[in-house]
Amino acid sequence: MKKVILLILLAAMFVYSSSLYADVWTDNFDGNELVDDWSFRDRPGKTSKVEVIDGALRITDPTGNWGHMEKDKPMLERDVPKTAKDVVVSGLFSSEPDKPADAWIGLFIFGSNDMDFACLLFGGESNQAQKCLIGSMVQNVWQDKGHFPTGVDVPLYLKLEKIEDKFAGYYRADEKEDWTMIGATWPHAMKAVKKVGIGFINSWGGKTVTLIADFFSLEGEGVRPFAIDTKGKLSTTWGSLKKRFD
Repeated sequence: MKKVILLILLAAMFVYSSSLYADVWTDNFDGNELVDDWSFRDRPGKTSKVEVIDGALRITDPTGNWGHMEKDKPMLERDVPKTAKDVVVSGLFSSEPDKPADAWIGLFIFGSNDMDFACLLFGGESNQAQKCLIGSMVQNVWQDKGHFPTGVDVPLYLKLEKIEDKFAGYYRADEKEDWTMIGATWPHAMKAVKKVGIGFINSWGGKTVTLIADFFSLEGEGVRPFAIDTKGKLSTTWGSLKKRFD
């Protein structure tokens, strides 16, 4: 009887955990190196630096003075399964220096090539609170959808979503707050999502800028959840349950 109860509890936990984590992949940047899902695309000369330090991703561009239209930019990317037609990416971001950032940095969703993308970015301007920039690159033409003040400083949460051919960006200062939409939704006929990224769209002023991300999440149909550490989380709970019923 005890074994039957244990099996029922384990099955229930499996169903619950599958529904909880299904279609969501979250990297908390634990440890001291990137997981294999990521790849990094840099500027010419390979001058940027990518690190995982103290539970955070750091991408540093040391040179600046380059713009939107450059194809190669500091960009950490991961592929998206073909089944994920609609996707949501989010994360908690900061930068060094925090204000002004002298760059637009943040979230990207890529279509058929590196110059087909939508983005939600943040940056400081003239020692003001952080602003967010939303827009798209369509057939090598930048479509600026606005620069919007947030009224908050870093760290801040960002979320970029693609629903059919519409994109929308959101921010919040705290995970307990509701998301605030940035501007309005905008159209971008991206037939398929190929990959998503964290990185820079430009950097000005010739100063060193570091993008910092505490976590990154990708949500979409067919996205496999991040691997769970066997020494923690559900495995620990299962072990505790087994001891109770042995």
